[in-house]
Amino acid sequence: MQFTKANEQAVSPVVGVMLMLVVTIIIAAVVSAFAGGLAAGKEKAPQASFETHIKLTGGMSGGPSMIMKHLGGDPINTRNIKLVTSWSNASGIYHVQSTTAPKYVNDTEEYYPSSSAYSHYNLTSMNTHTSSYTYNEPYLVVAGQYPASGDVTNDTALWFGNYIMHAGDVIKADTNLDTGVYGNTWTDKQIIKDVKLLTQNDIVNVQLIDLNSGTTIYDKDVNVEA
Repeated sequence: MQFTKANEQAVSPVVGVMLMLVVTIIIAAVVSAFAGGLAAGKEKAPQASFETHIKLTGGMSGGPSMIMKHLGGDPINTRNIKLVTSWSNASGIYHVQSTTAPKYVNDTEEYYPSSSAYSHYNLTSMNTHTSSYTYNEPYLVVAGQYPASGDVTNDTALWFGNYIMHAGDVIKADTNLDTGVYGNTWTDKQIIKDVKLLTQNDIVNVQLIDLNSGTTIYDKDVNVEA
């Protein structure tokens, strides 16, 4: 009898440990399944690398310009991203600007001028009512083509939100960075806020944010060139 009790006393701790292991495994499985469900519900953001140059010259009227080149990685649909630029001057004032593709209503791009008797325009009617260059930047750089050249059918593919960036593609903003005869005065936002206050060697932070997942695709401090 004493031998049997000794065996029972030896078995009890083993059973207890095994039960704890089973409970731990079950909890781990539940947590893993929950985490997997959250990951599956979140859309994966594209991954790509870029090179950005911001210059005080290079724009249509000799003003500032910004150029971004897709160096490699996933294609980037510009309708699904937000471009954010921010910088601060010596006084510590921050200048932040975000750019997204124009909103669509009944398959028509709508723009909201800062001052006009019209509540909104689509891009075609804007070009009809005005002689200014009216399109959404940054535009896709294609040899021999330029937005707002007068050919609405061909120009549309070059507007921000209507093209997909692939490795090797270059996009540029210039008229939205300046005002005047060649300035895009019909859009109420510039690509870089208060760009005319920039000086050489200022630092502008440039981000590309995926709108579907909220993930930052690109984040770079860019030194302003002459």
